[in-house]
Amino acid sequence: MINDDKKKITLGVSVQKFKNKPNNWKVLTYKRHTITIEELVNLICKGHCICQNFKTTSEIFGLREKTIANFDFADCVVLDIDDTFLSMNDFYLSLKDEHKPTIIYTTYSNIDNVNNRFRLIYVFNEPIRSNEYYRGIANTIVYNIQKEIEGFDLKDKTCLNASQQFAGNGNDNIVYYYNDNIFYPTDFGFDENYFSNSDSILKKERKNNIQTDLESPIANSEFMKDFWSMGYKMNEEIFIRKYAEKYPFIEATPLPETDSDIPYILLPDNYVKITRYWYKEPLTKGDGTIVYKSHAVKLKSGHRRKLLYDGCLLRKIMLPSITMEHLLYSLVCERRYYVDNQDKVISNKILYQIAKDAWNDTKRSIKPKKEEKQFVVNPKYCEKHGISKQAARNIAAKMLLDLQLKQLYDMNLSVKENMESLKNQGIKIGKSSLYNWVKSKKI
Repeated sequence: MINDDKKKITLGVSVQKFKNKPNNWKVLTYKRHTITIEELVNLICKGHCICQNFKTTSEIFGLREKTIANFDFADCVVLDIDDTFLSMNDFYLSLKDEHKPTIIYTTYSNIDNVNNRFRLIYVFNEPIRSNEYYRGIANTIVYNIQKEIEGFDLKDKTCLNASQQFAGNGNDNIVYYYNDNIFYPTDFGFDENYFSNSDSILKKERKNNIQTDLESPIANSEFMKDFWSMGYKMNEEIFIRKYAEKYPFIEATPLPETDSDIPYILLPDNYVKITRYWYKEPLTKGDGTIVYKSHAVKLKSGHRRKLLYDGCLLRKIMLPSITMEHLLYSLVCERRYYVDNQDKVISNKILYQIAKDAWNDTKRSIKPKKEEKQFVVNPKYCEKHGISKQAARNIAAKMLLDLQLKQLYDMNLSVKENMESLKNQGIKIGKSSLYNWVKSKKI
């Protein structure tokens, strides 16, 4: 980012100006203006509408010319913030100084702390010359806002396209701030190597399987470089090790940290896991004894894509805030450890497409298999007490059964009646075991 109070930008400014929000956008006409940031703020405050620059045959143009196909260039990115939980002032103060928009102003329909509606304008050092490049930068800005303001969501996604038009605010109650921040796309982590600022090159890159679709916000450019290089510049195992800490390979709902003196971790009601199937391979040791080594049954051709896609949907349930990169990393691990890919059909391109489609999928629901287990063994307990998982499992099962019996055993009923009652509540315990428990508790 640089600071330049002399910077001039070119954009479309409406011939008409409005005291209230326009109710018929079709009648608006625009004319190109090259103006300073302060001059743009003054036009907004007078009620003029703004739009990007389009290829037109006449000086004055309207809705018919203002299309993605006719898009010429943009010197700024404009975002609509609607119905957010922060007032414009609080929103602005919550952003890092280096990410504060060049202009921010309340819209006609804003009511502080009721609906909170305002607009952000980010001025860039060089023109943006393709709609997909524009969308890429806009999405990356949104992603950065989400990192700095927890819970933020861009509700009006139409503003991600360069063809949109935006009202000014000619009301006396407008609130606005502006500065001389001039941005580079890389200020927000946007990787220009993956996107071309030219429509013709974008089409060529799409043919060559280069990522150009930003329906999902990709913010980690180094990760994406390594991902696309994997297989000819970077070994898959090296890639997995490099990002293992940043994007843990989750195969089940993350569980809370548990004290090392407790042998179990209780599973939440919404616990979900990826189902695996295993087989045991018999191995003969030097002394003739046979031991067994477990191997995962790998996904075969015919089911791989569907099961990988379903795995992504399950991970969205396990971790609702999961990023596109995290999904993609998990798919790389799946391919490495649980997929038979000797035919090399499950390529990087296929993994990317699966991750993108699953990340954007809001319609399809998947019903996870209900987990029958009540708990898993706490590995910290095993480590601290130097015992095996099986031994810890036995201790945990006994402790949990004791807790359940203390809660559910009815002192007014006989042992036999209690046994029937416990059975109806899903508690499995033998007659002699229950008698021993009653005796140990001196009931």
